[in-house]
Amino acid sequence: MSSDPRHLRDWIIALYAALQEAEPHRAQAIRKLAGTQISRMVLDEDRVTVRFDKDMLRVTRLRATASLKSPNGSTDRQTVTALLLGYLEISEAISRDFIRLRGTADEVMTICAIIEILVDASTRIPALQGLAAAFLETTGHGGLRADRRTRIAQSRFLAEKETDLLRREGLLKAPGGL
Repeated sequence: MSSDPRHLRDWIIALYAALQEAEPHRAQAIRKLAGTQISRMVLDEDRVTVRFDKDMLRVTRLRATASLKSPNGSTDRQTVTALLLGYLEISEAISRDFIRLRGTADEVMTICAIIEILVDASTRIPALQGLAAAFLETTGHGGLRADRRTRIAQSRFLAEKETDLLRREGLLKAPGGL
C-alpha cells in the first residue's frame, strides 16, 4: 500500500471484501442488518454513501459540501485508531461524542451492530488485521495511551466519590460490615 491515505470509500470496500472472503456469514449479517437502507458516513473530510443493491455493496463518494441525510455516522481517524488499538470502546466513543450517529433508534442500533461486527472481525481475521495495520500506518498514535490512562483514572476517581457518598448517606455498608 502506498503511504498516501486512502479514501473512506476504499477502506469500506476493502473491509467488506476481506470479511466476505474470511467469514461470509458475517458479511451476510451486515447485508441483512443494512437491508435496502442508504447510509452516509464521514471520516474526517471523507464522505460516502453506503448501500446494498441486492448482494452488491455500493459505496459512493460524496462532495465535502453535500448535506448528510439520516441515517449517518461520523468520526475521525484518531477515534478509529483508538478503537483498533483497544484504547476505546464503541459505547464510550459514542457517549463521549467521538462517534456521532444520527437517525431513528433502529437505524442507530443497526449502525452500532455493523460497527461491532467490523471491529470484532478486525481483531481476529488476518486480512482485516492487515487492513487495520495499514490504516494505523496512516494515523498518529501520539497521546492515545495517555488519554486512555487519564480516562481510567477519572473513572476510578468518580467511582470512589460515588462510593463515599453512598456510604456517608447510609446507602452502602462499610466493607466487612453486616
